[in-house]
Amino acid sequence: MDFELNYWLKKYETDYPSDTGGIYPTYLDKNGILREEKSPYFETMSNLLATRGFLFKTEFVSIGRWKAHRQINNYQANSEEQVKKITHQVLAEKDEGKQVKLLICGELKGVKIPVASAILTIIYPEKYCITDYRAWRALKWWQNVSNDGHLVLSGYEKYCDYVDSLNVYNTLQSYMWYLKSLRSLSAGQKKTPRQFEMALWKFDEMKGVKT
Repeated sequence: MDFELNYWLKKYETDYPSDTGGIYPTYLDKNGILREEKSPYFETMSNLLATRGFLFKTEFVSIGRWKAHRQINNYQANSEEQVKKITHQVLAEKDEGKQVKLLICGELKGVKIPVASAILTIIYPEKYCITDYRAWRALKWWQNVSNDGHLVLSGYEKYCDYVDSLNVYNTLQSYMWYLKSLRSLSAGQKKTPRQFEMALWKFDEMKGVKT
């Protein structure tokens, strides 16, 4: 099974509106009007946040709903002040590990590594990438195939069962490894980590176990 990076990236970009189910992160523009960020590269939202320096609660909740809607009640339980405070600290912090820790420290209800990675990627789309089980297991497959030249297990679905049984993709240590790996791989392909992650996600959606 080949991983054709440009093919899967284009497929992700094409399918993005249908894959989101019409749910997008939203943002308040400079006039206070709520708008949808429909680009998978988050250009408008990231530029706005870089100038403003924090997220409003409605923006934070929309990112959480877009990434992991099951925690919606927890996202909504956070106060406007909490969201502004923590996200302001994140944007002011230069150390990447500390940025992630600020988001998952417990002050923001419902935020674990996957949602933290989504928030950071929306703020810094050229620098970060989003983690979830699809991109994680596709990355592990890519590395195994790249190193060994072939897939040892009999098929991608069986491989997915094995990787899912490890249940390790959503820890801080795992995310920092994942981020470092995608930065290295994407640089070699002249892509951003986000682009590489998007291609991995789409590959797994099409080739992996259907859930």
